[in-house]
Amino acid sequence: MSSLNYQPFSYDFYKNVLESLEDYGVFTTDKEGIVTSWNKGAENVLGYIEEEICGQSARIIFTDEDRKNEIPEHEFTEAMEKGRGQDERYHQRKDGTLFWASGLVFPLYDNDQKHIGFTKILRNLSNRKQAEEELLEARKYAQSIVETSKEPILILNADLSINSASKSFFNLFNLDKHEVENINLFEVLSRSLDPQVLKQQMQSYDSFENLELIYPQKENDEEHILLVSSRKVFQTFKSIGQFLLTFEDVTFARKLEQAKEDFMNIASHELKTPISVIRSYTQLLGLELNGKSSDRVNKILKRILHQSDQLNKLTSLLLDVSAFNAGNISLNKEPFVLLELVLEIVAGITENTKHKIILEEISDVRVLADRVRIAQAITNLMSNAAKYSPDADTIRLSLQLDESKKNVRLSVQDYGIGISPLNQQGLFKRFSRTNHTKARNIDGFGMGLYLSQEIIKAHQSHIGIISDGENGSIFYFDLSVI
Repeated sequence: MSSLNYQPFSYDFYKNVLESLEDYGVFTTDKEGIVTSWNKGAENVLGYIEEEICGQSARIIFTDEDRKNEIPEHEFTEAMEKGRGQDERYHQRKDGTLFWASGLVFPLYDNDQKHIGFTKILRNLSNRKQAEEELLEARKYAQSIVETSKEPILILNADLSINSASKSFFNLFNLDKHEVENINLFEVLSRSLDPQVLKQQMQSYDSFENLELIYPQKENDEEHILLVSSRKVFQTFKSIGQFLLTFEDVTFARKLEQAKEDFMNIASHELKTPISVIRSYTQLLGLELNGKSSDRVNKILKRILHQSDQLNKLTSLLLDVSAFNAGNISLNKEPFVLLELVLEIVAGITENTKHKIILEEISDVRVLADRVRIAQAITNLMSNAAKYSPDADTIRLSLQLDESKKNVRLSVQDYGIGISPLNQQGLFKRFSRTNHTKARNIDGFGMGLYLSQEIIKAHQSHIGIISDGENGSIFYFDLSVI
């Protein structure tokens, strides 16, 4: 067997290795701290060349404060006692600027193990230090926002203990800030409510929104409704840093919403009879004055009848909306051919509009749905298409099966004013209308799309819009075929 002959590396080899470390400052000193060697990396990091620094005290690279506190001597002492000295601190370059560095100091021995000096290795960590300081400032800024927010906001540590919170959070749960800091959230909340639902949600999802919790307030024995949203904040990949939670007390909003519902329900019921009476008497008056009244009187009577019809439509819409919101609508589902219903509606609308209605991609399919309610939704979409495209003369309607052949999409396309993506938000809410300037003089209650959406949702389906805000709009909904 051959043996390996150990050949010790020469002094020049080690010197070349040190000179190649351009990102690390490596230098040696004697026992008194006088610099005896200086590599290229030290020149890059500290600004001194070897000829001018050798023979000077290594204390020159420390700040005035550290020299005053004898930090260089402490480093040497630690290196002798522990075999190495290590720290992170500011050091001073030749030009007087400071930088953050990580330093290691080792005792230096000769071949006879006699202590002859020290070796110090420096690495510039200014970028890391700056990033850490910026992160710290960002956290302080975020924390100040949280603590001064009028909304209940909470920051949790990774172990779910309370890090910081807004004053409104402590007020909401009647908590003392100093008593609950660094205490587990669920331990704190268990004093006021059952936190199990929230706990399960936070354990299951990285983020969630509007989790509803019932919070009984002890002051008045009144139940409050809270919507809780949470998001995990990751420091590094899959390393959880903190949790951000927001709490919204929607009790008053829910009560206000219920009051609106009650008012609409009562008002629409109470208005039905007087509107019918006004319409009947107006028609009777018209018959009595037939041929005997002036054109002005006839116009007034027609206007009364028109406004009565408008009020009647509004009360009917309000009754439908109230019924849907209260869950009092039961669908009368039956199988029927959707195309036949569409043709009936088109025939009725064609009599009252100048628009030509073009049927495209017609699928003769049967659906199981409430025929009356689906007719109501289609009529709303068709009427809107005609109203909001006053300068156009065409409306396109299509019935198209999807690839699975299990669903049919009814689409109504107009070439009117269009609805920008921004204005599409909230378009299907009650009393919502586009704020396009050309739409201001168009009659409407802002209830048709909302009611259409509720009808389609009741059929476990979806209604939507496609529009760039310039070239008209396409409204559509899907139904399952049988």
